[in-house]
Amino acid sequence: METKDWYKLTFLIESDSEEIIIWKLNELGIFSFSFEYLIKNENNKEVNIWLPVDDWGDSYRCDFEKIISKLLNINAPENEFFDWSIIKEEDWLTSWKKYWAPELVGNHLLILPCWMNPNEKFKDKKIIKIDPGAAFGTGSHPSTYLCLEKMENISFSDKKILDIGSGSGILSVAARLLGAKEVYAVDNDYLAINSTKSNFQLNFGDLNNLSTYLGSFNEVILKNQLKQFDLVLCNILAEVIKGMIPNIYKCLRNNGEVIFSGILNSQKDEIIKILIQNDLKLLDVSTRKDWACISAQKTSGPAQV
Repeated sequence: METKDWYKLTFLIESDSEEIIIWKLNELGIFSFSFEYLIKNENNKEVNIWLPVDDWGDSYRCDFEKIISKLLNINAPENEFFDWSIIKEEDWLTSWKKYWAPELVGNHLLILPCWMNPNEKFKDKKIIKIDPGAAFGTGSHPSTYLCLEKMENISFSDKKILDIGSGSGILSVAARLLGAKEVYAVDNDYLAINSTKSNFQLNFGDLNNLSTYLGSFNEVILKNQLKQFDLVLCNILAEVIKGMIPNIYKCLRNNGEVIFSGILNSQKDEIIKILIQNDLKLLDVSTRKDWACISAQKTSGPAQV
């Protein structure tokens, strides 16, 4: 069987640059990456990106460095900022695994890398198994943590759920684990849809009660006439959320709720203003590090604060 090697690109960023890096990597179709907090300097993070050697020749890597440099407004020489190394295929999973450990979320959830067995001390937790595959979302990021933490305090029994920007499928898996009757997952990347289905299968042994849709949220909702959701989960970037809010309102049933995450603290006031303009009643705002999670409800009349 033919094997392939990987470039591993490492560089440091200020913590508040994480969102724009994620945005750019997704825009470029790059999904194998991690962010590592630095114990010695909590204001900085180490970015690790894995790229197939066969697809990333010298010119592509040079262009990529220029894109990142412009994005971060880097003044230092690029050869002092970017660190490239080659990871052999057989070391690929090992390279991935060192960034992964069981992650406790809230009071009841445990996110478990698929190659690990749960420790006896976690026997009373609801376990979400995740295969890191293409690194679409693990639970360790504050925005995902906040969303899961909010979810465990909501009744999912017999509810119809929509997961927008499903990525790894972690929120879809959590929704079914918590009792959802139907889960609909939407993402505009086929790799994410594959990852969602793969992790759903990993946790439940089947794809029952899961429906997946490839495409942008606004297009999918209109094309498939998706509506009457009890709860919408939306863990994506704030700039994308803004344009979705009117259609999220339309696809919720009366008194249905929506959880928004992926929002920086500096952006939450603007999002809340747009929610109120669209007759969505603000229910709660929680924060973790630099990130905010907002929950709101569709009301039959004008929204109240």
